[in-house]
Amino acid sequence: MPEALPPRKRSALLARLRTGQDLSDAAQLIGIAIRAVFTAARTDTALTLALAGVDPDEQGAAGITGRADYLRLLALGCTPTLASQILFGGGGQAGKWRSEDLAFGAACDAAAAASPGRAGVRAPRFTPERRQAFLVHLDAGLTVTAAAAEIGITTAVVYQRRRRDPAFAAAMTEALRTPRPSSTTAAVGEEQWKEFYRQLRRTGVMRQAALAAGIQPEAVYHRRRSDPGFAEKTDRLRDKAGTTS
Repeated sequence: MPEALPPRKRSALLARLRTGQDLSDAAQLIGIAIRAVFTAARTDTALTLALAGVDPDEQGAAGITGRADYLRLLALGCTPTLASQILFGGGGQAGKWRSEDLAFGAACDAAAAASPGRAGVRAPRFTPERRQAFLVHLDAGLTVTAAAAEIGITTAVVYQRRRRDPAFAAAMTEALRTPRPSSTTAAVGEEQWKEFYRQLRRTGVMRQAALAAGIQPEAVYHRRRSDPGFAEKTDRLRDKAGTTS
């Protein structure tokens, strides 16, 4: 595994790269071999961004990293749905990027075309156990997309099952209309919600922001269903992250 740079030298190097200093000059002043910098950058995303001329602490850096990770997963052979489940909890961030950025969409197509074949790989079956788990997540307040991501099933599989299984369709409808208990959000402190807003503004990914703030994602989905003002605010923050990242 590539060896990381010593913390103090890494911080000093990042500070110099942020100001636009040449890598060779910065490395020489700090006492780091350039090859060691490149080796560390293999697993150090912030350092890679700095080498590419991007401040890793700026707001748009999260979007750059998310796009790069998404392309990497496509190149490794993941389907777009699986890549979104892994990175964004099943959210539609990648689809939004593709629709707004034709160059990114073309890069996605190229990465997928260059990926290893997936012949012989079977999609997870929507077994009775998985259907029950999906309904439990749905009843807990998750969206269809998020509930499907929790059990490793695509939404396409869910809706296919719903069309041909009246009993499942009825259970799904019932789970979606079940009143959400207000106690789910009662234990979440105001400071946690503030941190959630900050993380959502930075990443645009609701589930990721919730976990970063120490909040169960289900609590966020509960509050979105019961509090229209909260739902509107979180939508605005997600949109803002999408336009600035």
